[in-house]
Amino acid sequence: MRKLITAQTEWFTELPEAKTHLEEVDTDNDAYIQALIYAVQSSAEEQNDLGLNEATFEIYFDEFPDEIEIWMWPVKSIESVKYTDPDGDTKTVSPDDYATDIVYKPARIISNSSWPGTKVTPNAVQVQFKTGFTSPAVIPADLSQALFMILSDWFQNREDKGRRFPRVSEKILYKYKYR
Repeated sequence: MRKLITAQTEWFTELPEAKTHLEEVDTDNDAYIQALIYAVQSSAEEQNDLGLNEATFEIYFDEFPDEIEIWMWPVKSIESVKYTDPDGDTKTVSPDDYATDIVYKPARIISNSSWPGTKVTPNAVQVQFKTGFTSPAVIPADLSQALFMILSDWFQNREDKGRRFPRVSEKILYKYKYR
């Protein structure tokens, strides 16, 4: 299970840039375009396990797997690894006791020896991590362009077409998808 702890405060584009892309000069559609910006990014992130702008998440496991995998990209940092010990107390694993690989897809956390024992309970292990690029300006150009293509498609075609994204956008997004 993945849970959002701290939401992003930036989006892949701002309203003026989106309006320029859409060749929209009037203000009549500003609220709709702003809603589309949020919807496009949220949908692309959810469908492709992306975290484009800075946000904090937690993932949960019933016990420690051999290797913890984080199925989001990009992962900026591992904030903490906590667990419920056999006595029911919450403990934090020292960062000295595990290695992280946030370059690899998926990001990985590997114990330097072995993981501690946990209480047999749902969500006994909690991993908090940060995702996202430092600013919208450093989102890869092709990924940003895919989001703009979706924005244009959704702005021009306001009815359900039976598919979520334009085909070219899907191909670009697929390049960044884990699964």
